[in-house]
Amino acid sequence: MKKLTAVFSFVLIVIGANAQYYYKDILSNRQLIKDMAVYKENKVRVINIKSIEGDGLESEGFFAQKKFTKDYKKTDLFSRSAISAASMQTSYFNNEGLLLQTSDSSDQSVTKNFYSYNSKGSISNILSSIKSTDDDFTNEIIEEHIYSYNSESGLPEKMQKVKNRKDTITILFASDDHGNISIEKDTKTGTRYYYYYDAKNRLTDIVQENDFKKSMRPDYVFEYNAAGLLTQMTASEEGINNYYVWKYVYDNGLRVIEKCFSKERRLMGTIEYEYK
Repeated sequence: MKKLTAVFSFVLIVIGANAQYYYKDILSNRQLIKDMAVYKENKVRVINIKSIEGDGLESEGFFAQKKFTKDYKKTDLFSRSAISAASMQTSYFNNEGLLLQTSDSSDQSVTKNFYSYNSKGSISNILSSIKSTDDDFTNEIIEEHIYSYNSESGLPEKMQKVKNRKDTITILFASDDHGNISIEKDTKTGTRYYYYYDAKNRLTDIVQENDFKKSMRPDYVFEYNAAGLLTQMTASEEGINNYYVWKYVYDNGLRVIEKCFSKERRLMGTIEYEYK
């Protein structure tokens, strides 16, 4: 059986590595800022995270703890498991609660992201660097996302993705009649992502279309409760007919339980959050 910690890592990698730039860069950033506001409102200073396997036993060697500074301008997340090296993820926020910088470091690599915003508080630039080191050499990849917005609607119209300061790809965005981004297109590969929303303009599906897929199926499916909190996310595994379903439980607006299920509806494991 694949361990929960491996599945948890898979979901994080999928979200970080796949295209879907509007979701990854903008929507996920907005959600992080909302989460920080909830932590501050509830005066959370420490989050202890527990990983439990599908058989009910705690994940071997797993430890994760997130700490907040008194002014909520900095967070530190330390984690380790039996299948991954220890790592420290640090995030910095400004006085308005906007994310300014993240740094994720382990013995093998260091990933840094720097965020800039326009006068309306929308992301204008994300500069990312990944530096990995082994016994023989050090490798660094630099990527910049430069966003342009419609002056009237304030919605993103395009993004210039610049890799290693020389290779540039343009990503185009189109919106629907309700002011939501509905299409994202990679002008180099022709790959398109379609964003679907419910009657309350909440994102429900992200569907990929390209020349290699015989049929369109969602990469992500989202479900919400009456309070607007995400209660379920289905994430498809790239390249194969497989997916995982995450179910979420909340207490006073704080997520306290995450359960991960396989395509066959088998419980893979559970993540529990304790707030102090």
